[in-house]
Amino acid sequence: RLSIYSIDRSISIFDSIMADNMPAADEMTMGILLQPYIALLLSGMLAMVFVLSLYIWKNDKDRDHRETIQKRFISMGICCMLAPLPVIGFIHYYDQQPKYLVWLGLSPVGLPNALIWPLMLTGTLFLGPLVDENILSRRPGTIGTSRITSTTMKEFCCCFFHPLDDFTLKVWRNYVVAPLAEELVFRACICSLLVHGGWSHTVAGIVAPLMFGFAHLHHLVEHMRHANHGFAKALTMAGFQMCYTTVFGIYASFLFFRTGHLLAPFISHAFCNKMGLPDFQSLFTSKYRKALTIVYITGIIGFISLLMPLTTPEWYNPYIWYYQAPPPPPGGAGGAQT
Repeated sequence: RLSIYSIDRSISIFDSIMADNMPAADEMTMGILLQPYIALLLSGMLAMVFVLSLYIWKNDKDRDHRETIQKRFISMGICCMLAPLPVIGFIHYYDQQPKYLVWLGLSPVGLPNALIWPLMLTGTLFLGPLVDENILSRRPGTIGTSRITSTTMKEFCCCFFHPLDDFTLKVWRNYVVAPLAEELVFRACICSLLVHGGWSHTVAGIVAPLMFGFAHLHHLVEHMRHANHGFAKALTMAGFQMCYTTVFGIYASFLFFRTGHLLAPFISHAFCNKMGLPDFQSLFTSKYRKALTIVYITGIIGFISLLMPLTTPEWYNPYIWYYQAPPPPPGGAGGAQT
């Protein structure tokens, strides 16, 4: 019978990209892989529990109400404590060299790089909106009065120097609690479970974001119940949100796989929440629309060009969990046992 190290795992083009200049992804430190469909089932259950936990409270107030935010903080906190347990349990049982925190993207190695470079990369993609808001659309004769600059300073001060009023709670939710909880569950836990289950990085990098996107369909209820939208309009809005959150989820999973750090997708998630969707209307209405078009294109080209260099795995952690080579298998280098 064959050794567990001779399991044939197909590595797709996307996997090869993420494993650039690193050992192959099938050289993992696992003793035994989870059954793939068990990993998939557990991942789906984690995503479902995360969404359902937001609605366990008897509450008829909208999502921005103080009481709703506080209760959902509790729900997300409980999910963040429970979600890593399946990952830790299976790592403990199956992995020959268990490194629980590393699997969850929590490692001090390369931490400064995980804070700086992914944020710069994400900021490059938003170069157009940043220039539009902070330079081109600024009021004449003033400094630092753009929407992004002024609201960022206000929100920062509220987080650390202001009582927890309604505005401060929304700031904590949008830029700290929600991004951290979602990245922990959907990247650190679900992506790790899928990879531990033998799914390729391509599959994990698509399935986890799809779960992340579908998890945002619950806003359909919010649109109908509190915004009084009809079903068709609410479905359109929730469906659009599902699409762009899925796209972001693919990017966040890519960052998690390339850096091995939870901080990388978290800080990018918080930044994207702050920026929101770009206002492309300025490309047609601004008196600087030609210059703005050039800046937008430059940002997109820059993002594509820097995507691989700024996520070079060696910059973050040379011992990233999914690239570690296993010890020699028993029964010889060929990996076969009789």
